[in-house]
Amino acid sequence: MFKNWSLLCLAPIATSWLLSTATYAQRADDNAVSAADDAFGTTVGNETTGLYNSFNARGFSPQNAGNVRIEGLFFDRQGAQGLTSHLIAGSTIHVGISAQSYTFPAPTGIANYKLRTPSDERIISVYAGFGPYDEYNIEVGAQTPLIPKKLSLGVGLGYKNTAWDWGTHSWTWSAAAILRWQPSDKIEIIPFWSQAEISDWETRPFIYTGGPYLPPKINRRTNFSQAWSDWEENNTSFGVVSKFTPSKDWIIRLGAFRSLSVRPDSYLNFYNNTQPDGSADLSFFGQQNQRFGSYSGELRVSKNFADGPLQHTLHLAVKGRDVSRQFDGSSVIPFGPAKIGVPMPVPRPNFIFTPLDHSQARQVTAGIAYESFWRGLGELSFGLQKTTYKQTTAQVSLPEVSTKSSPWLYNGTLAIYATENLSLYGSYTRGLEESGVAPDRATNRGDAVPASITEQIDAGVRYAITQDLTLVAGIFEVRKPYIETDIDNVFRPIGSVRHRGVELSLAGKVIDGMNVVAGTVLLQARVSGSLVDRGLVGRIPFGRNPRVTNLSVEYGPASWKGFSIEAQLQNKTQGYADQANLVKLPPITTLDLGARYRFKIKDNAPATLRFRVQNITNTYGWGIASGSAAWYSYEGTTRFSLSIATDF
Repeated sequence: MFKNWSLLCLAPIATSWLLSTATYAQRADDNAVSAADDAFGTTVGNETTGLYNSFNARGFSPQNAGNVRIEGLFFDRQGAQGLTSHLIAGSTIHVGISAQSYTFPAPTGIANYKLRTPSDERIISVYAGFGPYDEYNIEVGAQTPLIPKKLSLGVGLGYKNTAWDWGTHSWTWSAAAILRWQPSDKIEIIPFWSQAEISDWETRPFIYTGGPYLPPKINRRTNFSQAWSDWEENNTSFGVVSKFTPSKDWIIRLGAFRSLSVRPDSYLNFYNNTQPDGSADLSFFGQQNQRFGSYSGELRVSKNFADGPLQHTLHLAVKGRDVSRQFDGSSVIPFGPAKIGVPMPVPRPNFIFTPLDHSQARQVTAGIAYESFWRGLGELSFGLQKTTYKQTTAQVSLPEVSTKSSPWLYNGTLAIYATENLSLYGSYTRGLEESGVAPDRATNRGDAVPASITEQIDAGVRYAITQDLTLVAGIFEVRKPYIETDIDNVFRPIGSVRHRGVELSLAGKVIDGMNVVAGTVLLQARVSGSLVDRGLVGRIPFGRNPRVTNLSVEYGPASWKGFSIEAQLQNKTQGYADQANLVKLPPITTLDLGARYRFKIKDNAPATLRFRVQNITNTYGWGIASGSAAWYSYEGTTRFSLSIATDF
C-alpha cells in the first residue's frame, strides 16, 4: 500500500485551491502524433508513437545500455516505473541526425526525458481513463507559483488498476513533486521526487516450447497463472537539475539523481517443454527481496564563441554512476504436467531460497567536446572521453570477482546543409555500454555482465518537404558483444553481434488538420563467433524483427470544431524465436482506430475526450518477448478504451 501519505494529503488541498483558476492547458493537449518531430519514438503523457522506445532502438535497449538522460543530463535508471507521468511530460528517442544534438552521443540511441516543470500559472489537471479491458486509471496534478517568478510547485497523484492481456491485474499508486526555483535570472534549480508502487501483479505464465515449433493457440484472456504468484515493485526516483548562466557565453549545468527499485518476494510460473497440443511441464520460480539502486549525475560547463556566421562551443563534462544490486536468492520447484491456457489452481509450495548475491559497478567519465555551427553551411562536432569502470560481484561460496576497464571513447558528427531544405549527415560513436542482466531461467540469474565496448556508424539525409513536414532517411551499423545464454545456460558473451539497417521517417503536417508520423526500419542482424562456427548458435540473433513499419495519422480540420479521427497501423516481419534459427515467427499486422473531441468546460477550461479501439481486426500472433531465454507472448485481443483529460 502507498506509504507516502503526505503527498496524498497535499493533492486534494492543491485541487480545491486551484479549481477556481482557469489557465492554459497542461494535459488536455497531450498528443504524441502532433508533437513528434520524427518517427523514431515520441511519448507525451500517456500517449506514444513511433518505431522505438526506451527499451528498443535499432534492436537494442537504450535503458539497458545506460543511455538514459533527464533534460539531456546522464541518468542511470533502475526499474521501469519510477519516472511517472506526474513528473515526466514526455520522452524522445534520439538516433541518427537527432542524436547529433547531444554533446556526447551514444551507440544504441538516447532516451531523453523531459520534466513536467511547473510554471508561474495555477493549474489543476485531471486525467481519467477506462480500458483497455476493464482497466481504470485516475491522475490528478497541480501546479502553482509559491513566490511569483521565483518559486513554483508541481504535485501529482495517480491510481491505476491495470488489466493485462493474459487476464490478470495489477494495482499502481504513483506520486510526484517538483519545484522550480529561480533565485535570479541566471540561476534555475529544479529538484524533484517521484514514486510508483506496483502491488498484487498477478504475473503472466512464461511459455517455452520443447522443440522447433510455435505454441498452439489459446484463449488470450484466460488467467491460468496462480493466485499467489504475485509480483511487486516499488520504484523511487529523485534528484535535481540546475542551470547557471553567468553570462550569455557561459552555461553550467548540473544533474544529480537517485534511482531505486525494490522488489519484495515474487513468484513466476514456467511452462517448460510445451508441446504442439499445449501440454507442458509446470514449475514455479520464487525470488526473495531484490534491490537495485544507483546514484548518477553529470556536470557540464559550456563556453560559446561567436565569429560572424560561425559559432563555436566548447564543452567540459564529468559524469558518473554508482550502481549496487542485490540479486538471485531464488528457488525453483518442479510441479508436473499441465496445459497452457487451462487454469489449474495449486497451493503455494514451500520455497527455500538460495542466499542473495551482491554486485556493484562504479564508473566515472571525463570528456571534452567541440561543436561548430556555420549558418547556412553545416555543423561539425567531435568529442573525446576517458572513462574508468569497475564492477565487483560477490556470490556466496565463491571468490569475489572484479572487472576493470578504462578505455578512451570518442565520437564525431558532421551535417552539411546542401540546400535550404536538404541536410546530409554522418557520425561515428565509440561507447562503453552496459550489457544486460541474466534472465530468470539462466544458471547465473540476475547477474549483470560487465560493460563492454560498442561502436556505431550512421549516415543519411533530412529533407524539409514543407515547413511542417520532414523526411529523414538513414543507414546505420551497430557492433557489440553478443550477450546471451550459452549451451550450458550461462548468460555471458558468446560472440559478436552486428545490426545493420535502414531507417525512414516522415513526420509533420501533410495538409491543414492532418498530422502524420510514418516510419520504417529494415534491420539485418548477424551473429559471429566460435559457437556460430560450430553450428551451436544460429547466424541470426533471435527476437529481432527484420522490418517494422508504423503509420500514425490524425485528421481533424478546423471546420470539424474540435473533433478528429485517428488511426495507427503497425506491420512487422518477425525473425526467429530461437537461437538455433529453427523457428520463424509469422508476420503480424495490427490496426488501431480512434477519435478525439476537444471542447471547453467550466470557466472555459480545455478538455479532450478520446476513444480508441486497439487491434480492431482481432489479429492473433505469437511473438518473442524482450529479454533472453526466449519466451512466447501474444498480441492482445480487440480492446476498447475511453479517456478524458482536462485542465482547470
